[in-house]
Amino acid sequence: MSGPSAPRSRRLVLRIAAGLMLTGYLMTGIFTVPANQVGIVRRCGRAVFPVRTSGLHYDLPWPWVKIDRVNLNAVHTMTLGEATDEANAFLSLASNQPTTFLTGDRNLLQLRIGVQYRISEEFLAEWLYGSTAPERRLRSLVETTVADLVSQCGVDFVHTQGLAELNNRLLIAVRTAARNQRLGCDVEQVTIDRAEPPPRVKAEFLDVSNARADLARSINEARAYAEQRLAESQADARQLVDTAIGLRGSKISAAQGSADRFQKLVQQIEQDASLGGREYAVSRNLTLNRLYLETVREILGKVKAKVVLDGPTDLSMPRGSGQ
Repeated sequence: MSGPSAPRSRRLVLRIAAGLMLTGYLMTGIFTVPANQVGIVRRCGRAVFPVRTSGLHYDLPWPWVKIDRVNLNAVHTMTLGEATDEANAFLSLASNQPTTFLTGDRNLLQLRIGVQYRISEEFLAEWLYGSTAPERRLRSLVETTVADLVSQCGVDFVHTQGLAELNNRLLIAVRTAARNQRLGCDVEQVTIDRAEPPPRVKAEFLDVSNARADLARSINEARAYAEQRLAESQADARQLVDTAIGLRGSKISAAQGSADRFQKLVQQIEQDASLGGREYAVSRNLTLNRLYLETVREILGKVKAKVVLDGPTDLSMPRGSGQ
């Protein structure tokens, strides 16, 4: 093969090799997007929309095209302000990740804040290409919002009493600010899950917390005792009312019975006077003498000793000096 065909063979081999290299180069434009992600194509550094969904795709070969793959369903977590045992709490204010915040009543608290967020599909370009460090922008936004809200609250509100309400206000404020500033993320949750005083004053804070707990316990015990005494007083009052009502009923019944008997006695006297042909006063005296004798007989029947009188005796009841 030393004739004129040798150069032609070499040129054929070079053409085949060049074709294979060109084919391989063009195949660099093939890319895949996983099922849980979306792909953003950048042609010559410029993002091309709409995004590519999961599957096999083709675009211009490298280096004209680069692919950014993003999982829009993943929940990312960011933690700010790990608690420190720094003796001088003011030193942490100058660090890159401040943990100490000043409250409205000029007290210092070390906070740990947890942030959960998703990358927004609506503002995906802003998250990827709006800044070189979007997580740092989100961190700064959260820190600024926390500092602003804490500076409006007292230490008791942040430390114990109003932490739940503060978390709700913080979530609304961060979510609104992130959307207004087009950070490119949807904030799911912002929580102050730890609020502690600086180490120097932790003992004093503990004493104050214990005093508040004792106060709350004493108030609860006093309220329980007051409720118990109130219930007992109400029960006694109801018992007295029931007894009074019962006594009133018995007195009314007895009075009505006496009135009925007296009325019947008057009617009987009138009837005896009319049937016997006597005057009413005579019948009345006879009836009263009969009742008097019946009463004396009843009394004498109940006494243990009996008195026997010999001879005539006046048994009429003595009158008072004024009658």
